[in-house]
Amino acid sequence: MSARGQPPAKDRNEITIILLRSWRRMSRAAHEALTKRAVQNYHPIQMKESTILVSSLLISSGNFKPDRHFKRLTTSTIMSIVYDYPTIMSEQDPSVERMEKYIDRLSRAAAMGAYLVDIFPWMKYIPERSWRSLLLVVSLLILTD
Repeated sequence: MSARGQPPAKDRNEITIILLRSWRRMSRAAHEALTKRAVQNYHPIQMKESTILVSSLLISSGNFKPDRHFKRLTTSTIMSIVYDYPTIMSEQDPSVERMEKYIDRLSRAAAMGAYLVDIFPWMKYIPERSWRSLLLVVSLLILTD
């Protein structure tokens, strides 16, 4: 341990290093895909999705749930732009459900107090070797679930 209570660089959590490398790759790709010139290519997709949204809002039945329409819009737009996925036409599509579950998991994980170390700050001083395998399993479950 260093004087600041941090483990030496060679002992840092392997998961963090893997995630940082992955984040850097995605950041570079996102930067290329979000330039002013590239964003103009997304206009037809956004127009198509907004047309579907307006028509579905106008046709909605008695059990009107506008949030479902907007969730379909965002999921379909993101998947069309990022993965070249065909337009999602139904609010009950499995992709919309998966995206919603993923966002729920992500927001719970990002909430303050979601981890014991947020509540008990002294836990950050527990040697990471004892937690490494547990963290690897838990993070893989979260990322692949």
